[in-house]
Amino acid sequence: MKKIIFNVVVLILLFWSCSDMLDKYPLAEPTQDTFWSTAGEIDGGIVGCYRYVIDLPHADWLMPMMLDLSTDIGFPRQESEAKTIAMGQHDVYNNFIRAIWQNAYQGIARCNLMLQTLDEKSGLLTQSQYKQFKGECLFLRAFYYSRLISFFGDVPLVLKPVGTEAEAAEYVRESKDIVLEKILEDFTDATNLLPVRYTEATQIGRATQGTANAFKARIALYNKKWDVAIDAAQQVMASGQYSLYPKYGELFLASGLTDASNKEIILKYEYSPLVLMHKMPLQGLSRNLGGYATIVPTQNLIDSYHCIDDKNIEDSPLFNKAKPFENRDPRLRLSMVVPGDRFGDYRYESHVDSAQCWNYAKNEMVVNMDCYNYSQYTSFTGYHTRKFIDPSYSDRKEQGDYPIIICRYAEVLLTYAEAKIEANEIDQSVVTALNEIRQGRDDVKMPAFNLADISDQAKARVIVRHERKIELAFEGFRYLDLRRWDNFWKYANIPVLGRPVKGAYTDWPDVTFDENDEPVYDYNAYVPHPSTDYRVLENRTFVQNKHELWPIPQREINVSPQMTQNPGY
Repeated sequence: MKKIIFNVVVLILLFWSCSDMLDKYPLAEPTQDTFWSTAGEIDGGIVGCYRYVIDLPHADWLMPMMLDLSTDIGFPRQESEAKTIAMGQHDVYNNFIRAIWQNAYQGIARCNLMLQTLDEKSGLLTQSQYKQFKGECLFLRAFYYSRLISFFGDVPLVLKPVGTEAEAAEYVRESKDIVLEKILEDFTDATNLLPVRYTEATQIGRATQGTANAFKARIALYNKKWDVAIDAAQQVMASGQYSLYPKYGELFLASGLTDASNKEIILKYEYSPLVLMHKMPLQGLSRNLGGYATIVPTQNLIDSYHCIDDKNIEDSPLFNKAKPFENRDPRLRLSMVVPGDRFGDYRYESHVDSAQCWNYAKNEMVVNMDCYNYSQYTSFTGYHTRKFIDPSYSDRKEQGDYPIIICRYAEVLLTYAEAKIEANEIDQSVVTALNEIRQGRDDVKMPAFNLADISDQAKARVIVRHERKIELAFEGFRYLDLRRWDNFWKYANIPVLGRPVKGAYTDWPDVTFDENDEPVYDYNAYVPHPSTDYRVLENRTFVQNKHELWPIPQREINVSPQMTQNPGY
């Protein structure tokens, strides 16, 4: 079995010992020529290259899931520079965007330094060490460049250590297509160098062939390289190293994230008590659990989950407006919190008249701090996400030490299915991949597809896109998915909705669905909060020919005046 668990404790110790040398941007060469004098020191340098696998490891709202808060399925209550992206108000001075750019290039710089070091110090390494270390550097460099071209398009292509800011200023933006070629080349070379799995406990968690192929498939899909995506995803599937975790409801909680038998996780970023922690519990837990309730799903996402007959809530005879969360795709209540659910020790309810709620630990009714009458800072949408928000951390909300998934096997299955559909190579293997996600777990059982269901490419496209929305919700995929499907203009401009806070469920307005199986609302008919209609929380703006890409940070333009800016900024 192969698991990816990042050894953060070793990483932090490395930072303390050589942060001055490694953190310069783009990167200065070491001042001590003899620093890399042992295989162990070189190994430490390779570990340091993983530093920015998660974009902003100390942020309250962690990437990549923050991206979903900038789409139709998520809502960030708290004002921040991340929220300005959701509102379409970001500019060249946005510090969040600047951090994404700078962190990616720092990761690239570390990889370039270590690739040079490996060649210069190869005599200190065994052949297997040299191959593994080089494979890791190439994988990580491709990983960081994949992030850059996805958000910024054309970017400077830096393939060697840069010693001074003046030297860095010589770099200009390279065509995205050329950078993509190098990304795919690095991923390919990495798969030829990396092991299938590791046997030593100290090595488990580092990049393998499967890791490189999974991310190669992802970036190929994002850039319409269907054949490349199919082949890379197929290699992951054929490797025998991965399978779906049997309990979807536990996959994103500490119990599943740290389960040694979990074969679904391909790459995750590990945190460590007292050394490196995140604040996801603080931001995502409900008010009853002491959280801020700032990271929440929208009504759009809740309404998108099909009924168990796989029909949407407009068409399914199983949908009952009096009990709107029953007979729905199990993933709704396994990954989201809806009224009536247990969340930690409390029965969750966000209705304006629910002044009290049941406390399971005390076995009695208590004051409901999730009620709108109690506090205006409860979940603005009336829902919560369970993904990466673990109620067992309600007494240590700022000490999240459980991992965050960067890539998992279900995504690979969906990548394979989508690439095959887009290539118009729809066959039984596509059916098998989709059905594995819909029926391959103990707690998720949705109707199986047959080949006739997806034989039409247009219909199959709607099906696989719906599966991505539901299966991967709040994992950071929706933002780039909408962009690459050319649907951002349509679904990024719609108002953000929350549940009605007054009246009965049967008073809720009806929902229809468009040709993409996306919910459609009569926004003009809704009256302001509080009302029995859906709540319009905020209006968002997407400007075509501008917001498809993020701006190049102004600091980079200042350093390199010849560097061009993206359109509209």
